[in-house]
Amino acid sequence: MSKITSHAGLVLTTAFIAVAALATPAAAQARGCAHANTSAAAAPRNVIKDTVVCLINEQRRDHGLPALRQNSRLDRSAQGWTNTMVATDQFTHGSDFTARLTAAGFDWSTAGENIATGFATPRQVVDGWMASTGHCQNILNPQFTNVGTGVVARGITSLRSSAATWTQDFGLPMGAHSPSDNFGPADGCPYRV
Repeated sequence: MSKITSHAGLVLTTAFIAVAALATPAAAQARGCAHANTSAAAAPRNVIKDTVVCLINEQRRDHGLPALRQNSRLDRSAQGWTNTMVATDQFTHGSDFTARLTAAGFDWSTAGENIATGFATPRQVVDGWMASTGHCQNILNPQFTNVGTGVVARGITSLRSSAATWTQDFGLPMGAHSPSDNFGPADGCPYRV
């Protein structure tokens, strides 16, 4: 797990765990992510979350990887954790982010998590994650099939972050097969957008 701090109160961290299985604004709208530059405070949460997924799936397609599917259990985990971070004024993955995935009912074999605070729009947070090695590797991990997103339109006060706080949980369900073995794009991280 790493923590990367950028200028202007923007903070990112990432986590990844695997368990061995037994056996540009105008361009964003043109490509189908119409709310990429909409503030998290200016649109319904589901619109903002869908836009983040749209943007990460654009990144995956651009790098020859299959799109991730939104998963309601991962959404519940990610939103719950985002709510907790803002309510407790703490920016962390906690002691075991995978326990949250399991508690939400997602039986995982591979899992990852990105968190961020201080990014106002879906485009800003995805660009920030893609410019950070660990976050980018989670987004471009060829083993993941599912994603959940959480957002609160407030920053973490103790970090003096403004704008919004974000969580993305990634996973491959237990017993499922990885959709790709192409680690090349993830190995090339980070990417400056």
